[in-house]
Amino acid sequence: RTPKACGLPQTTGLQIMNDIVTGVPIAVMDCTWLTAMRTPAVTALAAALHPHARTFGMFGGGVQGIGHVRFAAKALKELEKIYIYDKFPESMDRFIEQVADEVKLPIIKASCPEEVVKNCEVLSSAAFIVREPMKLVRKEWIRKGQTILPCDLNTFWDPRIALTASTLWTASTSTSCLPVWAISPTDCRRIACQTGEVLAGIAEGRTGEDEIIVCSNIGISTNDVAMGQAILTKALEMGIGTRMKL
Repeated sequence: RTPKACGLPQTTGLQIMNDIVTGVPIAVMDCTWLTAMRTPAVTALAAALHPHARTFGMFGGGVQGIGHVRFAAKALKELEKIYIYDKFPESMDRFIEQVADEVKLPIIKASCPEEVVKNCEVLSSAAFIVREPMKLVRKEWIRKGQTILPCDLNTFWDPRIALTASTLWTASTSTSCLPVWAISPTDCRRIACQTGEVLAGIAEGRTGEDEIIVCSNIGISTNDVAMGQAILTKALEMGIGTRMKL
């Protein structure tokens, strides 16, 4: 059963921060908001490495999709148009309503995934993570020069897209963070670098206009811990939150 079938949002989470010396819990916080901010922030930083992008496409109309569009609209300075697709039309309507005050660019509701792919330079997806790729985006739709930024372990995409891309990046080369298409040692070796290495200037980013870049960012726990510590520090400074006895 899906979270939607159970009356739950697709993204939920609870984070417990522990003292580094004693291991005793020092904070319990909702992680839904945190991951809704952190995940699209990483995607937006990677998207900004695509020079002069004027179109952005988003698959998935949930919390993550909304966050990705909000952040992409800020990160892509020359952005002119946004395409979105979700299999539930009401999700797209709600999506547009929720970002209307912040995103002033035209947002187009696509009728199918192919429409998004064929009209956008930078693409991202925040769909269900499943064991077998759904392959809703076909390899033959992809064209030279596109940047593809999945945050769902690539399950929305035909695996051949990543395996034949010019360059592959991922949030971490740890095997626990590899996307579903990286099933063999040969496939794993095709990953050029980690996203953070490109952002830090340690590894080379886009080197040509015709490159097809796939940058898969599912998120890693150290990001959540760092964000959690920043939130905790701010909460203590502001005197907010509820103190509880162990």
